[in-house]
Amino acid sequence: ILVYLFAHVLWFLGIHGTNITDSVFLPILYALSAENLAKVSAGQLPENIINVQFQNLFATFGGAGSTLSLLIVAAIFAKSKRLKDLSRLSILPAVFGINEPVIYGLPIVLNPLLFIPFILVPTLNIVITYVTMSIGLVPIPNGIIMPWTTPPVVSGFLSSSWQGAVLQVVLILLGCLIYYPFVAAVDKNNLIQEKSLNETEGAK
Repeated sequence: ILVYLFAHVLWFLGIHGTNITDSVFLPILYALSAENLAKVSAGQLPENIINVQFQNLFATFGGAGSTLSLLIVAAIFAKSKRLKDLSRLSILPAVFGINEPVIYGLPIVLNPLLFIPFILVPTLNIVITYVTMSIGLVPIPNGIIMPWTTPPVVSGFLSSSWQGAVLQVVLILLGCLIYYPFVAAVDKNNLIQEKSLNETEGAK
C-alpha cells in the first residue's frame, strides 16, 4: 500500500511513479512469483500473495489509478463533448493497461477533483485482493508471469482461475462506483466551460 501510495502521488505530480518504484520493488515481486511457480510445479499450493501478478493484475486496471473504471463511467454517463470524446479514444488502450491519454489528457495530473479516487481505488483493490486471497476465497496467483498488458478477466483467469476473473470484475465495478461522483463533477465543469465558449463564439 505504501509503495502504491508513493507511486500514485508521483503520478499525480506528472512523474511516472510506477517506473520509479518498480526499480526497487519489482525484483522482490519477481522473486516471490518464482517461489509460487516452484510450489505449483511441485504440486503444492503457492504461498506468496504479494507478487508480480498481484501488482500487475489486481492492484490497478487500465493503468495507474485504476482509470479503466473512470473511463467506463465517462463513456456511459458523460455529457460534455470533451469527456465523451476522451473516454471513447482512451478506453481501448486502457483495457490493455495504457492510460497516459487520460492521465495527461483529462488531465488527472494536478487535478484536485480526481486526486481522492485516483489514490483510493488502487488502495481498496490491494486491500480487497489481499483479504480475499488470504482467506482462500480467491486462489493465490500461480507464479506464471504474463505481460502487464493482458486484459482483465483473461489475466485473472490465467493467474487465479475463475475466482480471479470474478474478483477483477467486482473491483472494476467498485471502482466505477467510487469514480462516479468525481467524474460527474469534472463533467459539470466541462459543460460550463463548453457553454461559455459557445456563447463567446456566438457573440462574435
